[in-house]
Amino acid sequence: MTTPPGANYGNEENDNNEDDTELVNAEFDSIVAGLSLDQSSPRTYLDELDEIEREEAVSLNSERALYADVPEERIPLHLKLNTIFEAVKKWWDGENRNEGEDGARL
Repeated sequence: MTTPPGANYGNEENDNNEDDTELVNAEFDSIVAGLSLDQSSPRTYLDELDEIEREEAVSLNSERALYADVPEERIPLHLKLNTIFEAVKKWWDGENRNEGEDGARL
């Protein structure tokens, strides 16, 4: 009895899957072989990240301390109003006011 075309397809697929699995396992084993579980290293990558984070926090706190004591300059209201009044008066009495210009300069 002859096998119909495509009847062996399932068997070839299983063989290909087994080959792929073996290939993946071999690749995984080669990667894992290069790793070391030795904890004798004094520093790890996570330790370095923690140190960077601590340095940034110290830097941020020192900057905050530097600018924390800057007194806020308070300008009395009458000086603010006086400055505004002088600016408007200067604009109103401007040289080219009668020629239709609004006083804006580029």
